[in-house]
Amino acid sequence: MKYQVCFFGKDLKASLLIISLCFALSLIFVSTAYSQGRETLSPQTIIRIVNDYPISQYDIDARMRMVTATAGRPPSNESLQRIRAQVLETLIDERIQLQEAERLGITVENEEIQAAIATIEKTNGMPEGALVETLSSRGIDVGTLIAQIRATLAWRKVIAQRVRGRVQISDEDVDAYLADLGQKGGAEYLLAEIFVAAPTLQDLPRAKAVAEDLAQQIRRGVQFPALARQFSQAPTAAAGGDLGWVEAAQLDPRLVTVLENLPVGQVSNPIEVDDGYYLLALRDRRLFGSEGQEQMFYEIQRYFAPFEPSATNAAKLAILRRAEQAHKTIASCADVQPAAQRFGAEATDMGQIPLANIPGPLRPLVEDLEPGEKTEVLTLSDGVLIMVLCDKGIRTIGLPEAEEVRAMLLNRRLDLEARRYLRDLRQNALIEDGR
Repeated sequence: MKYQVCFFGKDLKASLLIISLCFALSLIFVSTAYSQGRETLSPQTIIRIVNDYPISQYDIDARMRMVTATAGRPPSNESLQRIRAQVLETLIDERIQLQEAERLGITVENEEIQAAIATIEKTNGMPEGALVETLSSRGIDVGTLIAQIRATLAWRKVIAQRVRGRVQISDEDVDAYLADLGQKGGAEYLLAEIFVAAPTLQDLPRAKAVAEDLAQQIRRGVQFPALARQFSQAPTAAAGGDLGWVEAAQLDPRLVTVLENLPVGQVSNPIEVDDGYYLLALRDRRLFGSEGQEQMFYEIQRYFAPFEPSATNAAKLAILRRAEQAHKTIASCADVQPAAQRFGAEATDMGQIPLANIPGPLRPLVEDLEPGEKTEVLTLSDGVLIMVLCDKGIRTIGLPEAEEVRAMLLNRRLDLEARRYLRDLRQNALIEDGR
């Protein structure tokens, strides 16, 4: 079975070339709606000046073409205006980040950018040079992707030089975190985030509208990491919004209230905080009691009938009809193997697995089952599937490893310090209207 997974782990030892690898997969077409709906200005028109560095209409147009390439369908003119405003804010942040890198003598070599592009191509199974060719064929200026990568890599180096050294996680910090989990119990959430900033109270309505537009795109099937890469103003944007595991006590209570009732695998509606709006993708949840992590496991038997790669629609329909007949004969897990043999399918004992190990689209279907119940016949891209829940229950598997906790705490503090750093730089920057 094929499922696209576009979330990434946060590894402190990983290369600085962290970019949204889902981006290339999203370039199916470029919406022409932006060029139709935007204000008609000369490409040379200067829209903003950031510390004497101009942002032109061309810069915005080029980024908008790249952004709208990720859309599931052309956005409305009203949405495009909000997206344009957010793109402008992102470009301002990138100018400030590059200026700070220049002040510190930090450079990004062309070889690093080429390595980043090669990483995108390799991860997405693209031949060398295919990404640039794909962008060019869709009318997207490759320079805008390079500029975005350059800003990302430069800012990572700035944070490594200016922030990383003063952020330390002691053994006492780790012990206190684990003790808190063990003594009080509680929850940890595996999250990805998109943050739309509102520097002033007057900016809140604009930020909310942008967040709502992004939420609609996600519901239409646009990948969360691709949108986080383009629109999020949190430090995690370069990693597709990936936050890793976060304890409830470390989150704003307004976020926790939403997460407590959000199904695993789902994305929240926009959540207002003091300085903007969050969209949260809940990838997993784990609960802790006095003895450690309490994890719900699911024991599943699977009936799967694959489609041949060259199968016609008639052949696929015949497989579906056989699966429907098999579905009628399956009353328990013991019936899966005989049904698979009779109707020419595969029977698999998936064992005891946590909900997080079940592909996202299937989780709600499995979570609602009681032991002995089965799903309907599910048609996938490469076959048909029936899952039968044999049993489910809670098991205790201990507290997280100390190094996992240390990495999580370090990432959280680095993200917080990076966000403060950029906020301070922006407050001290001279940002002027260019028109």
